[in-house]
Amino acid sequence: MKEKGEDFWIDDEELAKSLAREEAIKNRKAMEGEITQDKLRSEVVAPYKQNWIGLMSAAIIVLALIISENPNILDSPTIPIPDL
Repeated sequence: MKEKGEDFWIDDEELAKSLAREEAIKNRKAMEGEITQDKLRSEVVAPYKQNWIGLMSAAIIVLALIISENPNILDSPTIPIPDL
C-alpha cells in the first residue's frame, strides 16, 4: 500500500469534492472546442445582416460611375417655346 500512496486517510467529503472538481474540469475541456450550430451560423451571418453602410457606399460608387460615363445626364432639357 505504501508504494501506491494509499497509506493515509482521506475525508469522504473532500474526496467527493475533488472528484467532482476533476470531472468538471474534464467536461469543461471537452466542451471548449465545440460550438453549437446556431451560434456558429449567427456569427457567420452577422457581418452581412446590417451592412447598410456598405450598400450605401456601393450605391454612391455606381451613381458616380454612371455620371462619369454620361456627363450630359444631369443637363436639363430645353423645351423650345414656339413663337405665335
